[in-house]
Amino acid sequence: MKDVPCHPLCIHRAEWIVPGDGIVISDGAVVTFGGKIVAAGAAKAIRLSYHGKTIDHGASVLIPPLVNAHCHLELSPLKWRLSPSSSFSSWVNSLVEARSRISPDEWLPAVMSAAKGLFEEGVLGIGDVGNLGIASRAMEKKDFPPFSGIFYREIIKPRGEPEDIKPFETGRFPKGKNGAGAAISFGLSSHAVYSASSQVIIRTKAWDRERRIPFQIHTAESPEEMEFVVSGTGPILDLLEERGHCITREEIPGCSPVRYLYRLGVLDSDTVCVHAVHVDEGDLEILKRTGASVCLCPRSNLFLDVGIPQVERFAAAGIPFALGTDSLASNDTLSIFAEMSSLASLAPTVPPGCILTAATEHGARAIGLSEIGVDAGENHPAPMGRLDPGFRATFLAIRADGIRDGEVLEYLVHGVTGPDPVSWICDPLRGA
Repeated sequence: MKDVPCHPLCIHRAEWIVPGDGIVISDGAVVTFGGKIVAAGAAKAIRLSYHGKTIDHGASVLIPPLVNAHCHLELSPLKWRLSPSSSFSSWVNSLVEARSRISPDEWLPAVMSAAKGLFEEGVLGIGDVGNLGIASRAMEKKDFPPFSGIFYREIIKPRGEPEDIKPFETGRFPKGKNGAGAAISFGLSSHAVYSASSQVIIRTKAWDRERRIPFQIHTAESPEEMEFVVSGTGPILDLLEERGHCITREEIPGCSPVRYLYRLGVLDSDTVCVHAVHVDEGDLEILKRTGASVCLCPRSNLFLDVGIPQVERFAAAGIPFALGTDSLASNDTLSIFAEMSSLASLAPTVPPGCILTAATEHGARAIGLSEIGVDAGENHPAPMGRLDPGFRATFLAIRADGIRDGEVLEYLVHGVTGPDPVSWICDPLRGA
């Protein structure tokens, strides 16, 4: 992987560009100036309107940076330590036990290695979730990748009251200390409807809303979750009781997680339902009506054997979906290219351009990095997710030797299997 620095006004020409919406432009170019994209389109037209230093990337595809909208970097030391399980609650127990055996000197190097791997494979935006504080410590390191996004302090309080989240509200990333060039905001997330009380979910959403932070919550991930939220029985109930949480009948939602979140008033365009494997037509209608989006983590779902994301139904309903990897406790890699390939294989009728959009524009939207004109603070000078005027001049060149015009999107979704073909255009430390 290599970086291509920006000059004051640059014309980046390549065999193809994919500015957004799965549209492929052959012999395309992107014009950058002052850390932002000025124009993108056919190279011939660009050359007639702009004059500056031209950098020819040859047989490459220029695309927006990738987004991992949901990951748990702090669980990176657990890679290869857990086996696939057909029981979600058994996997949770195994995770807790394995986590207790990690030695103190393993945590930070594993998190740093995972973060650097993400960046090497083209990820610039992250929605990271944790409750141990390990990832936030890593983000203060000078060699932490220059990500933009959100670190969520995850709250697990099955019987919590609103005041119970007060100890978590003080998290922050002081200016100048969150990595050499990282632009990470701090947010709060409720873990799931079975592990956070209704009052905790409502208060957490309100805290994020006040700060214009998108709210994330694990939703409808496993059959065991569905059994518990509907009937109040099953392995999830046993798991909670083993940990000292006595759940009363009044605290059982009695409906799907999506309907329950709607009832609590927390679904809107700044809410992301993570996983959303087990949804029905009524859930889809609620998601569409409220503007809520979903984040799919197909390879984690396959590892845990909890089901397959219903990608075709989300696409048909017009519900935006982003991509995440979850953690190395339920995945063997944090590669978004691998997630795209998996999702495309699971949903062959969904166009590859739609899946690329999930990994770019929809991911950026899910973590609040996609809108022009939104004041997100000094650390977010321009949005990301598309190669459009006004978006940040930090994007990817994907080497694509031997690819024909009609194969570009398939190649991006299925053909990139490591960092070697990936180059950054504009060093994000300087050009973002």
